[in-house]
Amino acid sequence: MSNSAAIDGLLNTAPCGFLSFRDDFTIGAANATLLNLLGYSSDELQGKKLDLILPIASRIFCQTHFFPLLKLHGKAEEIYFSMRSRQGVDIPMLVNGARQERDGHFVNDCILIPIRQRIQYEDEILKAKRAAEAATRAQQQAEVALRQQYERTLLLKQITQDIRLSLDSRQIFKTAATQIGLLFNVDRCLIYAFTDVPLPRLSLVAEYLSPDQISLMQGPFPILTNAHTETMMAQDEVVVSPDVFADPLLQSAAPVCQQIGLKSMLAVRTSYQGRPNGAIQLHQCDRSRSWENWEIDFLQRLSNQLSIAIQQSNLYSQLALELRERKQAEARLQEMNHQLNHAKGLLEKLVNLDGLTQIANRRCFDEHLRHEWQRLQREEQPLSLLLFDIDHFKLYNDSYGHQEGDRCLIAVAQAAQQVVKRPADLVARYGGEEFVVLLPNTSRSGAIAVAERIHKAIRALHIPHNASPVSNVVTISLGMASIVPAPETSPDILLNQADRLLYCAKQRGRNQSAIFPMEYALSQSSS
Repeated sequence: MSNSAAIDGLLNTAPCGFLSFRDDFTIGAANATLLNLLGYSSDELQGKKLDLILPIASRIFCQTHFFPLLKLHGKAEEIYFSMRSRQGVDIPMLVNGARQERDGHFVNDCILIPIRQRIQYEDEILKAKRAAEAATRAQQQAEVALRQQYERTLLLKQITQDIRLSLDSRQIFKTAATQIGLLFNVDRCLIYAFTDVPLPRLSLVAEYLSPDQISLMQGPFPILTNAHTETMMAQDEVVVSPDVFADPLLQSAAPVCQQIGLKSMLAVRTSYQGRPNGAIQLHQCDRSRSWENWEIDFLQRLSNQLSIAIQQSNLYSQLALELRERKQAEARLQEMNHQLNHAKGLLEKLVNLDGLTQIANRRCFDEHLRHEWQRLQREEQPLSLLLFDIDHFKLYNDSYGHQEGDRCLIAVAQAAQQVVKRPADLVARYGGEEFVVLLPNTSRSGAIAVAERIHKAIRALHIPHNASPVSNVVTISLGMASIVPAPETSPDILLNQADRLLYCAKQRGRNQSAIFPMEYALSQSSS
């Protein structure tokens, strides 16, 4: 069977790919959409092995997962693997497959939708997840380091706990300035934050003051303004200045020291993994102070703890940002899933519905007939079929125009649809002005009753048809056949019988039904 014969026109131009292959992985058919996407012609793929359009990973996946799923369950839904184009480009696909027997062989039919954007969104979520896990691991490592530091001294533990009560950097700085200032009994404790973008800069972010001292809270100032600041930010050791006016590093800053009443100072930078992230300064204003070794060592240890707290706050902020980005990516993925499901619904509608009348199309009817034929053959129950068309529809189109002709087709289709109520029954457009009604588990007498109701429903529309020799309103001619499916018969027998009887109804004057095995004519409608 040729590719064009295997695929009808509607499926061939559907907005998604279609591929059919046998159990030996031989390609049976592919629609034009998939051929265009992969860059192959029908002759180049038909009869070839599926490996031609699959990368190695997809071949293994199909053989070990996808195909076994089809054989086991008869279908496989929401499967992801890539196909390789003629140019060697791997295209991620969302695949739904169904397995069925056709012409004595099992075939595997697949609907394929490219999902490049969806894969990108999934990658973003995976990256965000990995980053969050890395941040969590870093946070856990920082907590271990902090616990080791706490054990050295109860006082250091208490201060560090107070500093770490919050993950808000502003609260951390404020707590640290107050606790350190009180601990060392100084007149002023300053906490600085450091950034090197766009230029190295220290910003005063928190301050502790004893009563009657001058506040230094102000905007950021450039680093390297004096030798003392340069030295402080270049090392992790504490810079000790018992007398600021005798310290060569502060010689250029003597006027400022005089202005703020500064007489003695301890200063140290805070850093994380060798990179500065701030600084601590202790000011003594009432006297020169000989700083004791334990004070110098304790400030060094405090700076280490504060630097970790600052880094933890930064990690928390980074994690919060990544979590927000992850939620945004998940929202985009959810929207993508919604769009894919919507596209899937549209595809099913395009494949199974007649675009004009919005009832089942010929493809849907053929599939329904095949399914019901097999079922009723097993159950040995009757299957009836009504085939009808609009009398003198060409004259109607010539007289009223094609637009009115379309409205007439829609009205007739919907009227017939209203008559047929059972879920298993099906009304379909068979072609042009011809319609078909499939009635499973319906005997000859039941089908006759349905045919009568359809005649009445269409006449009740009162659609004018002054060009008709039969009636001044739109009428139909109908052929009805009924059979109990058997292994030696086929659905074509039922269709052919109904078609011949439709022809018989037309020959007898139209606006009537003909049934098998005897002819039955409905009364002519009054004009």
